[in-house]
Amino acid sequence: MKIVGIKSAVMGNNIVLRVMTDKGIDGYSQIERGMEFVRPLIPYFESMIVGCDPTNVEDVLRRMRRISAFKPWGKVFSSIEMALWDIAGKEAGVPVYKLMGGKVRDRVRVYNGSFIDPNPPHAVADTPEKRGENILHLNEIPEGFTIVKTAVFWHMQGYYSSTDAYNTYYPEKTQGARVHEGSLLTPEALNASIDYIARVKKVVGDKVGLAFDIGPGFMPTDVIRIAKAIEPYNVLWLEDSIAGDYTPYTFAQVYRDVTTSTTTPIHTGEQIYLRQNFTELIETRAVDVIGPDPADVGGIAELKWIAEYADLHGILMAPHGTFDGVFGMAALTHAASTMPQNYIAFEYPFGNPTWWYDIVEGLPEGFLKDGHVTVLDAPGLGITFNINKASEYLSSQDKDFFL
Repeated sequence: MKIVGIKSAVMGNNIVLRVMTDKGIDGYSQIERGMEFVRPLIPYFESMIVGCDPTNVEDVLRRMRRISAFKPWGKVFSSIEMALWDIAGKEAGVPVYKLMGGKVRDRVRVYNGSFIDPNPPHAVADTPEKRGENILHLNEIPEGFTIVKTAVFWHMQGYYSSTDAYNTYYPEKTQGARVHEGSLLTPEALNASIDYIARVKKVVGDKVGLAFDIGPGFMPTDVIRIAKAIEPYNVLWLEDSIAGDYTPYTFAQVYRDVTTSTTTPIHTGEQIYLRQNFTELIETRAVDVIGPDPADVGGIAELKWIAEYADLHGILMAPHGTFDGVFGMAALTHAASTMPQNYIAFEYPFGNPTWWYDIVEGLPEGFLKDGHVTVLDAPGLGITFNINKASEYLSSQDKDFFL
């Protein structure tokens, strides 16, 4: 079998990749929303792998890995990797988890990620109490999330505003696109940030495991103060406090100073490309929890390698995956089902728009229930397109995607 080409199409909020073979067995994957600008990179990677046997996954990846890098290049590389595993599983007639060493769990725990609650108690959660009630509702619905991560502080609208109670700090925020950084918090802002977490926890209690995505952008001294102050609340982790989103570096030595100063678990890793860039974080035990995104780190085999290496060092694994779509969800489920006991949960990628669930086949009724996803047993990633239905959502310039 040989790779004959790669096609891409924009469907809803995602780019979809189709890796094609001369045997008529195709592999599919998705690239996260808002990344349409990466499409010109796809032919660049395609030229390096046409003619290769897609079931020799590592051989194909070696041809591309050396010319890839952090997002956005790693995004395309990683998505191609997942499509290759889809082909390899279909060709072998087995689910992908069989090719990754076999599953150790039939259901995989997830947390809310990009899941949209269809009927939350509060459409606008503008107080910690309302945020807490919305979190409880995510546990009460049929999907029944047992772990909920909520974005706070730098992710909150108004956190940078000079009139907001949470935001007085020295000096003013650096201006710029996608810049998440400030400087030392004032006592008022520091106390308000601690108070926010305390009030959310008071509402939620121990009904749901709580994680907080708080940055990046904090100075280490402030992270330490916040983390130590909330130790009594036993949160699952504080995510990306110093580096993380849109920062192609790890600051491992700084994270280690924070981690060794508190019993509150410290988490990072969603932005990082390749295992080599995790080694310092892991070997120095700079964080307690790592969260690689398979669609950024180099794919699901790379993700599993990192999980196993982290396990050898006593570090927990909670993979990122917010906007990787239903194919990303399936790929994450296969990989997570094979991981060691350091696995906690992965960030559930929701189909957005919801018509995604109408155009794919292979997802059983109630596949997401009680905060767990059922591991799929069909060959490959376990889901396929209903081409007739999916074709309705192709734009005029992508009409040949399934041809």
